[in-house]
Amino acid sequence: MLCLFRFFYEYRDVLTRDKSLKDLRLQLNDVKKFLRFIAYIGKPFKIYFLLRPNLQDEKDNKIAELAVTSRSEFLITSNIKDLVQKAELRFEQLKIITPGGFVKMWRDKYV
Repeated sequence: MLCLFRFFYEYRDVLTRDKSLKDLRLQLNDVKKFLRFIAYIGKPFKIYFLLRPNLQDEKDNKIAELAVTSRSEFLITSNIKDLVQKAELRFEQLKIITPGGFVKMWRDKYV
């Protein structure tokens, strides 16, 4: 689990919204436990923003660079369309997958 602090804070802000809690059928305390776990296991990683996949959203460029430069196997996101279809650069070694797709793949492999 890699993490840039700004992304961690963005995840926290999104996950603790009333709409997110309702959509995910979670309690705020569950989300706080999850975030503490991520903070505990997350490996801070510094990137220098030298890689430019030229995505429309600059935040997507930074997330893609973090995944590629850290040699991550997966980039887990609900934003598949912007990261796959609209990218000028392709990263064949990086699997871009939805959270649901990742959970299904993990369960098929390990459960």
